[in-house]
Amino acid sequence: MGPFLKQVSGLPSRLKQVIESQNHLNIAFCQHCGGFTLWLGDAMIYPQVGGAPPPHEEMPPRIRKLYEEARGVLPASPRASAALLRVALEGLLEEAGYRQGRLADRLEKAHEDGKLSASTYKLAETLRYAGNAAAHYEPWKINPSEGEEDREMVHHLFAFVNDVTEELFAKPRRHEEMARKINEQVRKKRS
Repeated sequence: MGPFLKQVSGLPSRLKQVIESQNHLNIAFCQHCGGFTLWLGDAMIYPQVGGAPPPHEEMPPRIRKLYEEARGVLPASPRASAALLRVALEGLLEEAGYRQGRLADRLEKAHEDGKLSASTYKLAETLRYAGNAAAHYEPWKINPSEGEEDREMVHHLFAFVNDVTEELFAKPRRHEEMARKINEQVRKKRS
């Protein structure tokens, strides 16, 4: 038994068997978020993200934290993930300046203001509805016993949050940057 395995002798026998069979545990740091990951052989064992997509790179930090929490609980509870993603949607709207009223009203206002396209508005409404259903006892429930079907549905909700982030934050920033560069070029040519 190697020195590493002697250190883990106090672990439950089931875990020791896994460690002994793979014979290596690695720690890596994510280049995207800076957080760490644990790998047992070729399998990432922490964080457990259940295959959910990473957060949009321009997602505000406070919302990113909620999003990552939703990714972390996905393997154990798609329902909890859906509820957290609804909270993330609410936070995105707040960060974008939509702070008054019910979430449905804030989504509608962002759409009316041209901040959310018709298709993204519909996706956000779907996310709101699914998050509400996950947070409350309703006839339609996200049921972890349904397995892959629910996880796949919740994966779509993660994508919806990224789509809202794109329209509320990333796209306006890119457009502003493009306009600034074009205006600079036009001014230089006039001079």
